[in-house]
Amino acid sequence: MEANGLGSQGFPELKNDTFLRAAWGEDTDYTPVWCMRQAGRYLPEFRETRAAQDFFSTCRSPEACCELTLQPLRRFPLDAAIIFSDILVVPQALGMEVTMVPGKGPSFPEPLREERDLERLRDPATVASELGYVFQAITLTRQRLAGRVPLIGFAGAPWTLMTYMVEGGSSSTMAQAKRWLYQRPQASHQLLRILTDALVPYLVGQVAAGAQIIFAKDGHFALEELAQAGYEVVGLDWTVAPEKARERVGKTVTLQGNLDPCALYASEEEIGRLVQQMLNDFGPQRYIANLGHGLYPDMDPEHVGAFVDAVHRYSRLLRQN
Repeated sequence: MEANGLGSQGFPELKNDTFLRAAWGEDTDYTPVWCMRQAGRYLPEFRETRAAQDFFSTCRSPEACCELTLQPLRRFPLDAAIIFSDILVVPQALGMEVTMVPGKGPSFPEPLREERDLERLRDPATVASELGYVFQAITLTRQRLAGRVPLIGFAGAPWTLMTYMVEGGSSSTMAQAKRWLYQRPQASHQLLRILTDALVPYLVGQVAAGAQIIFAKDGHFALEELAQAGYEVVGLDWTVAPEKARERVGKTVTLQGNLDPCALYASEEEIGRLVQQMLNDFGPQRYIANLGHGLYPDMDPEHVGAFVDAVHRYSRLLRQN
């Protein structure tokens, strides 16, 4: 670290590195916590900031992304920030049109229907330069965080993105995308390769811009494979029993999760009890507390605060005992 308090990349020195130390498997004084979609519509200040422009215009504004990323940290003593963005900026950068339809979610007016539709896609090598606005948002946010907590970057996995691009929006069955796998195996491999070739430089670019960690989520069907894939952290959804997950991945990986987000509809006392149970199940080390999925728009910010405080409080108690 340089003497002026700036780190190796010229960013302010990190003051709270509990999250990173847990990710690396080092001992921590308490369990670090953050929430998926912590920058989200459940916060009135988020809704106010977002009201001015449409969703993807917001994503393209580094200033707006930075503000939305920092909002939950002003309210709650979270141990990490996660950059405000969307996984669908990648298909956009590949030349597909995506709109955010209020009340419905993302929509692709012209999804991929035939093999020849792949010819419409741009060269994946150009994607990282198309997404310079994400890198700018990350760099700006690292500066404004002033070393308070680490900043997480993210991207959608190739299969996740393929389902949106083929289905034309979110889908519970993913039948159209799976149909591609069975009926057009060559084209499916080609599409997944294009997405992989776009995502690798995009993620490398996020780290170069100042993002400090990336993890896999919802992969309980492949826990063993994920544990060996070189990830430091594997996120679990709430359908997985923590003790079983720990048995399957061993001691070499940090687990993250996995309270059912709907538990935040419970009373603050009940949230405290559920957090206590979760912390007991995961154990004190190699663990980052989170929800098993993102926060929903109608959740009470007070209950999010109760969740964060309960994790900090009980995890300190656990270590004392």
